[in-house]
Parts: sequence; structure tokens; C-alpha cells
Amino acid sequence: MVIMLRKQNYAITDIRAALDAKNMPLSLDKINNILKNEGFAALPKRTHQERVSIQLPKKIIPPESVTWKYSDEIFSTERAAGVLIFLPILQSLGIIEAIKDAHFPSTSQLSDVQMVLSFLSLKLMGNTRWSHDSVWSMDRVLGLFAGLNVLPKASTLTSYSYRVQRTSNLSLLKSLVTCFKGAHEEEEFNLDFKAIPHWGDESVLEKNWCGARSRAMKSILSLIVQCPQTGMISYTDAELKHNTQNDAVLDFVDFWTAGKGIAPKMLIFDSRFTTYDNLNKLNISKEKIKFLTIRRRGKKLIEQVNEIPDDQWQTLQIDRAKGKKQQMCVHDRKTTLSKYDGEIREIILTEHGRQRPTFLITNDFDLDVKLVIRKYARRWMVEQEIAEQIAFFHLNMPSSSIVIKVDFDLTLSLLAHNLYRYLAQKLPGFEQCNAETIHRDFLDNGAMITMKNGEASVALKKKVHLPILLDVPWVKRSSTLPWLGGIKMNFTGHSVT
Repeated sequence: MVIMLRKQNYAITDIRAALDAKNMPLSLDKINNILKNEGFAALPKRTHQERVSIQLPKKIIPPESVTWKYSDEIFSTERAAGVLIFLPILQSLGIIEAIKDAHFPSTSQLSDVQMVLSFLSLKLMGNTRWSHDSVWSMDRVLGLFAGLNVLPKASTLTSYSYRVQRTSNLSLLKSLVTCFKGAHEEEEFNLDFKAIPHWGDESVLEKNWCGARSRAMKSILSLIVQCPQTGMISYTDAELKHNTQNDAVLDFVDFWTAGKGIAPKMLIFDSRFTTYDNLNKLNISKEKIKFLTIRRRGKKLIEQVNEIPDDQWQTLQIDRAKGKKQQMCVHDRKTTLSKYDGEIREIILTEHGRQRPTFLITNDFDLDVKLVIRKYARRWMVEQEIAEQIAFFHLNMPSSSIVIKVDFDLTLSLLAHNLYRYLAQKLPGFEQCNAETIHRDFLDNGAMITMKNGEASVALKKKVHLPILLDVPWVKRSSTLPWLGGIKMNFTGHSVT
């Protein structure tokens, strides 16, 4: 068939398309080798008119998305095989049950789990926008991930997200705290706002400061809460407004306390995250929640620093990342704030690489000063996580100003991010790598999937780091997937030609 198609002046890409249409997948290298062995030379450069004049197969009408039914068969994918690695995790961590309990909408043909997993599969692939799902809409493997023959089309995905309510997102977030148990044992959290720009000319959204562009823009203000010990994201909210953003910290405390039964131990955020009045509410609460933030500095405050005697300063050497150290001058004292009852601890930092002093404030009077400084320095990790959301999960590309839609997007980004963090922790030497690196080195791969005797054997293509991936505990053993009819899935490392 390859030789016959070349005699009709088909290029190797055209030959592969024709073979795929007949369910006979063959790689470009294999086709090229066949032609070389048969003595065919490369085709001369052709004009556009010559290329379109080739009699290509008729346009394939995409099938309607329906529930996947088991049958003995063999099919393949060029790049999407990596998402199947997450199926055993979804089962073992109880995420499938969490999606069911969240009561997401269903359609007349597809269940709530199938719809949410369809979105999640595109998130795990790092797909730019939901409307770009045409790249994967015919992929059988992504369909299998969602329990479907193929994924729903862009129109279905778009209309579905409008139906999702904040209550379902919030319910899923609460359940995920339990699913990823052990990821939040320290009960310490970094909190930060993210302004997600909206590019519509008629946007009715409020303007928020966008640090990446150094200007205020019409955008969706969202909250991201991260656990610094594990890098897991614990909470998101894309329904914030200017008149409610100061109370976002209290909303998170209520969310966490309701879900875990205990309040967070410490919250770390920047100077403009909330008001001094809310700091006082955290301090006088029944749980006496600890906080760490930066005091807003003014001219008078800086002048007071110059009046502090030299003998009241101490020189400290602070450990930094990658074994580096930084020396700075530190003054630790007690002070007062407006609208704050009692004294507060203030740590002043100078000679730390910034032109003006930094004023750390906390209600934890027992914590070692070095540890206080390191904890706040680690808060920048949440900004790195936000940068990752933008780079891989494309968080700054909302296709609509409908806030509830972006909130659903943000919730699924949290789930996808945490799944990648969970996988990274099982890959020796890659524990601190971001989602983009994990996807590129391990998951962006093809495979041949063989369905036989109630089992799905996934034969992954050869890849440099494949032996590390195959040594992950749930990849080494077969996993039963009840929501896929109870099939057993196992992974092997074979080359696919």
C-alpha cells in the first residue's frame, strides 16, 4: 500500500494519513525506510496546486462521543499515551468518587465523571484552550481516559463549562484535600492573588494590577493557596471582587476549618493581601491562627530604622536554595499597628540586596528569627506555581468574561497541577521539576494499546527516562479501573514502529 500510494505521488505525511484512515497506523520513519529500500527517491518540491491535486481520502466525519464499550482491539496514539499513567492515581486516591460527590452537571449522553475527565485530559496534555481540542478530538486514548470512544467536541465543552456552579467546584476542592492526604500535614500555606487578563473589547470585569505587564488591566482576580512543603495547591477562587478580596484570607480559613476540622497553623502572604483589621481577627480567633506578612512601609517608618542603635542589630547568615547563603542585618522587636489589638512582632531586614529595608510582621513570638525569614522567602514559591499555571496550564487565556467558567478552569488546573506534583514525588531526581518538564520528559509519548481478555496493555514507545517511569509503584503493577468496566490496565516499554 505504501508503494502504491507513492506511485500516485503521495508524500510520506499523506501516506501516513491514508493509512491512519484505514486503521493501519505506521510511523513516518517506517514509511520512509520502506520507500528507500524499494529505491524511491524523495519527491521534488511541489507547488500548492500540485499538492492539493492529489486524490486524498474523503473527509472523515468525526464520531459522536458515547460511553466506551470494551472490545478486543488494537489502537495507537502518537503523543497522548502519558495521560493514561494518571488513571490508576485517580482510582487509588479516590478522585473519581470526589468528582461524583461534587454533583457536576451531566448531559443526556455523558455522565458528570466523563465530562470532568474530558476537561482534565486536555489539562494534563497542556492544551492551550478548550476550543483547541480539535487537535485531540479523534484520539482514542484521550477518549479512553474519560471513559468515552472519543472526547466531546469544542462546542460541547464550551457550553458545559457555563453550567458548572461554584458549589460543585468548592465541593471538589474540599474532597481533594482528603484525596491528597499527607500533602498538607504542616498546615502552613502561602497565599497570593493572580489577575487573569481578559482581552475582550466589551469586558465588564474590574481592573486589577497585573505585575507581568506593570499596569492595571481588566481581568479576573483569583486566589491561589499553596502548601510550601509539597508544592501542592490547596485552594482556588476566581470569584473575587474589589470589595471582597480583603476577606479572601478569612474565606480560606473557613474553607479549611470546615473540611479538615482544624484551622491552618500559619498563613503567609504579602503586604497588600488583606487589612490590619483582618490580621487582628486571625490573632484573636479561637484557634489563634499565626500569620506572616510584610508591613507597608512609609517615609516615617524608614526614618525610624535609621535611629535604631548599631548594638541592637545582629548579623545573620540565611540559608538559600542550592546551598547558597546570604548575609543580612536584622533587628527583632515588638511594635503596634492601627486596628490591631496588642503587640506584634516586627523583624527589620537591611543589607539584604534591596535598597530599602523590609519589615516582616508576625504574631508568632516564639519562632526563631532565621526560620521566620526563610518561611517568607519560601512564599515566592507560590508565585512560581502561578507562573507554571500560566506556562503549562494556560491560565491567562480565558476565552470568556464569565467568571464561573474561569473558576471551573482554575479548579481543574489545581487538580492537574497536584497530579503532576504527586507523580513527580515518585520520580527519583525529578521531585522538584515542574509540570512542563515532567510532561516533556515522561508523558509526551506514543503507545500501542492492546485490548484483550478484559485487559488493556499499554506498550509505551522507547524514551530516555522511560525506565524511571516504569519503576513507579502503580505503573509496575496492574490496576483495576471500575469506572471503565473493571478492565485491568498494565504498562510496558516496547518500541512502536
